[in-house]
Amino acid sequence: MRKIISLGLLFYSYFLIRTNLSTLPRSIPTHFNAAGEANVWGNPDTLWLLLGSQILNTALFLFLPYLGERLPSLIHVGSRRLSDYTPAQRVRMLPLLADMAAYLSIVMNLFFVLMLHGIIQAAHQTYPHLHAGLSMGFLFVSTLCVIVYYLRKSSSLAKQ
Repeated sequence: MRKIISLGLLFYSYFLIRTNLSTLPRSIPTHFNAAGEANVWGNPDTLWLLLGSQILNTALFLFLPYLGERLPSLIHVGSRRLSDYTPAQRVRMLPLLADMAAYLSIVMNLFFVLMLHGIIQAAHQTYPHLHAGLSMGFLFVSTLCVIVYYLRKSSSLAKQ
């Protein structure tokens, strides 16, 4: 279900760009300073690059559990590699890794959706402004919560 949510958010980003591209001005804000004021402008097609980044990010997160199964020495869980765990522990860790990756994918996709929505709104304003604090705060807090939760869970599993 979490993978479906993640992919749904990805398709929503595509829908956002596709439906708004024709209404955007020829030059849109593509970068904002710390105060949220636009300081770099570009072509509306730049939004496709943001979608490309979102697709790459989603693919990496959703591919991570498969990588953990095939090449456990490449995946770190806390301060240890997945290959450092016994085979029995690894079998219990892989579902945790899959859940964590799926939740992180959802968090990142929500962040991309918020940013795309903000950029599209800013493009229609006379003085473009993006309130990125909420998006960045969401990304930071959500990512931290997911990682801490799953690291604690994996640590307790490793002790069993």
